[in-house]
Amino acid sequence: MSREDFSRRRRPFGIAAVGIVGSLLLVVVAGVVLWGPAAPAYTAGDGALRGYGSAPEPAWTLDDATLPGLAGEGRVTVDDQRGDDWLVAYPSDYGRAFVPIDVRTGLPRWPEPVRVGLGDCAINAEHRIGCAVKNGDVPDGFYLIDDDGRAQSAGPLDDTASVTAVGRNFLRVNQFGRQASLRTPEGATLWNRSFAATAYPRLPHNTLVVDTADGRGFILDKADGESIVECDECDVWVYTGGAVTQSGAGAQRELRVYPRTGREISSTPVRTAPSLTVVPGPAALPIFTGTGPGQLMETSGRYEVVDPATGAGLWQLGDPELSKVNARPCGTVVSFRMKDDSRRFYTLADGRALGAMAPPSYLDPDHNLNLLSCVGSSGDGGPDTKVLFASRDKLSAFDAGSGALVWDLDINGTVDSVDGYVVLTQGQSITVLAPS
Repeated sequence: MSREDFSRRRRPFGIAAVGIVGSLLLVVVAGVVLWGPAAPAYTAGDGALRGYGSAPEPAWTLDDATLPGLAGEGRVTVDDQRGDDWLVAYPSDYGRAFVPIDVRTGLPRWPEPVRVGLGDCAINAEHRIGCAVKNGDVPDGFYLIDDDGRAQSAGPLDDTASVTAVGRNFLRVNQFGRQASLRTPEGATLWNRSFAATAYPRLPHNTLVVDTADGRGFILDKADGESIVECDECDVWVYTGGAVTQSGAGAQRELRVYPRTGREISSTPVRTAPSLTVVPGPAALPIFTGTGPGQLMETSGRYEVVDPATGAGLWQLGDPELSKVNARPCGTVVSFRMKDDSRRFYTLADGRALGAMAPPSYLDPDHNLNLLSCVGSSGDGGPDTKVLFASRDKLSAFDAGSGALVWDLDINGTVDSVDGYVVLTQGQSITVLAPS
């Protein structure tokens, strides 16, 4: 996973910010080796987590004791990731510093960070790190950083302000955000592309998506930069089997489903669905539900889980007691709210009924899923799957098969997932929780 959908332009990680364990951050040190089975690539937007079936222990922390020169405004963030290499950025002097971290140990791979000032860095598919440096440790320019952290010149800066790895190449966006250029590590230009507003590239499931500040969305052909899909006032979701665009609002809202053909998304939709919206939340498959004036007249909820490869519905749920609001997709599982405020869990892939949850106590908002954000799920969507949710005060795991609380941790900060690991942030430090 490269600089995937950590955000619409780089949220520090990828899922909605939620709370973290403050006390843990005071005692964790770098160097504890992560454990857990080897796993496939995890995509933040899919909500796939490694094993967190029991309360996890901290693996390592990065803070001012382990990040040289950490100072100034801003947070410590994971800006990119390839396998066990995490590219960590943090405020230093009047700009940012970058250092690759071995996720297995929490130790830096370089003896010193590279300070890029107002520039940016990314890791390509060959695990080479390219950095645009402006007012940093070395003269302004674009550099490849070797295994010892030494900067090797790879051409002029050319006003580059952000860098996103696309395969072995680097997509460079200028400081005004409207000009994008895909270049080889050696600096040769492969293509240029202009946008009418600031462009924010991301690469979910190896699909090049550009969101722009004027609300437009693009899926680009990585080979030539041409548009495969364009939409106005829209959001773009990418899944293993295809992509979904959502444009317009209310009665004018429309969803289009585009399958994946080979390595790219098709330019021809296999389904167009007016007056539907995507239920928000990190999930392996899209969930559609009604929107607009027609939905207001409905007396109960109705949901459809869709295969993005075909546009066909995999299964639907309609029940007179089903609520129209607060459905919670979470990785391989979805939880639907009933009108009495109880909940039912289902396997996302096939609609298997799992556990149920009694209506929450209004005296216990930290365990009320109506108020929580999904971090992700550990498991294949069966009854043994654990779903992790968080508020500003607690990180909690629930058993999808029974709806019961499995474990929780007091928190005071934010939590996200990177490559399936749970990452805690508080102030200017981050902590990775070891899979359990």
